[in-house]
Amino acid sequence: MRGATGAVVGVSLAAFVLGSAPTYAATPVAVATAAPAAAAAEPAAEPAAKPTDEPAAEPTDEPSTPTSEPTGEPSAPTSPSPSSPTTPPPSPSTPPSTPPSTPPTTPDADPEAEPTADTIATSIAVAGPASYRGEFVDVRIAVTDANGQPVAGVPLTAQRYGYKTWMPLPDLVTGSDGTAYATIQMSKWRIDNRVRVQFAGNATHGASTGEGAVTMKMREAVVHLEVKGSSVRDEHPYRLWMAVTDEVGNVVTGKLEVQVDDGSGTKILTRVSLDAQGKARLDVYPRKGSKYRAIFRTEEWIYQGTSPSRYVSVLPYTNPVALPAGAPKPSVDTRALTPARATVAGAFPQVLAIPNNIWNHMVGRSWRSGCPVGRADLRLVRVNYIGFDGFRYRGEMVVHKSVATRTANAFAAMHNSGIPIRLMIRVDWFGYSSTVRGADDYRSMAADNTSAFNCRDVVGKPGTRSPHSYGRSIDINPWENPYHSARGVVPNTWWVSRSHPQVAWRSSGHTVVKLLARYGIRWTYGLSDKHHFDA
Repeated sequence: MRGATGAVVGVSLAAFVLGSAPTYAATPVAVATAAPAAAAAEPAAEPAAKPTDEPAAEPTDEPSTPTSEPTGEPSAPTSPSPSSPTTPPPSPSTPPSTPPSTPPTTPDADPEAEPTADTIATSIAVAGPASYRGEFVDVRIAVTDANGQPVAGVPLTAQRYGYKTWMPLPDLVTGSDGTAYATIQMSKWRIDNRVRVQFAGNATHGASTGEGAVTMKMREAVVHLEVKGSSVRDEHPYRLWMAVTDEVGNVVTGKLEVQVDDGSGTKILTRVSLDAQGKARLDVYPRKGSKYRAIFRTEEWIYQGTSPSRYVSVLPYTNPVALPAGAPKPSVDTRALTPARATVAGAFPQVLAIPNNIWNHMVGRSWRSGCPVGRADLRLVRVNYIGFDGFRYRGEMVVHKSVATRTANAFAAMHNSGIPIRLMIRVDWFGYSSTVRGADDYRSMAADNTSAFNCRDVVGKPGTRSPHSYGRSIDINPWENPYHSARGVVPNTWWVSRSHPQVAWRSSGHTVVKLLARYGIRWTYGLSDKHHFDA
């Protein structure tokens, strides 16, 4: 359909690229010319021995009538006898007739045929207006001869490229102006917007081939990124809605790149496929405040588009602990020691043999030669816990193998009950203390760290081995639950006369004390050592 090129919106690119194959003239037709009849016959027999002075008879156009049966050989002409009538000699006023300049043709020759001239070379130009993907384009095909004159009324064979091959288009015939039109729909791949046309040639015009590509006009990608709300709880999904159109609202399909910046730099999060409506959705799980954006990368038919950035803040997994007004913070900064956030749902308790790297870190800090238990007697317990800030973390401690499973299950129950623990890391992270001859328990308590095995002396009683040296004792939230040592209250005095329903216990009826008792873990010393439990 001629003229159905669709709307033209966007950036105009270069004009249509033409390509014409070299043309070839047909081989000249050889014209066969018939030879004279006499030339086709055998040489005539010699005349009679007796010459005559009579002039020869005039040649005639009629063939001689044979006087005998054919012999297969042409008959020799005979001389007239004296008694036979002869053709009278021409009168002086009538010149003798002469043979025609052109010998008579053979019966197969056309007496009026002229020699055929060489065919005229032709060329084919293929052109179409620059168009957008999906538009229908009338590609103009013009056939001209070597003199630039249109070649009208000749059939053409047309093809367009696609799917790595040439595909046929409807056959065409040039009009009176030597042109024809082939309609194609623009592909999004430039290579597929080529048209090739062939003319087989005829008696007067030589064969030729022409090829051209329709120039692709590019659209602008418009990327939409929508969110609901500006925050999400940690470990909960946050949904991104995305859509892509071009600048005039046409649906765009393909791949969309999703990027995230959580404060450590922008990186590719994933790539999603747009559906038939040009839409996609993605659930993300940010662990801290993050910025998201979506990018549709440039393709042959469309320019790159980038969505506005959307920032989402991350709220705690559960509500943070509400401490009394004026409650002091732990005196040891543990930000550098804070364990990684939990990545697995639930408490996910594990009991493991102590790996080499951990044991090497313990030696010279929480364990030394002469301790009552060795590596084979100890186990590493790992379990998820809920921090005071409401986020979940992956904690660990070292205990005796005989109580490892009970300890893991008890802390899993604390996690599932929502009981907070401020910090749970191995005590060897606090270094060696010559005061207690083991890992520095003073710093561990001042950091409000929950820990277990530590081959050391009792705090305030140098030379007296602590029950923690056997791996069956556990200190929980020591900052809020101080110890009355022989040398004073540690790690602080503010919490001595105060309690808290979640993190500070002052009687055996407290939730934490009762829960641990179910797993055989006793609140051994009561109010004198509030944070100490034994399994």
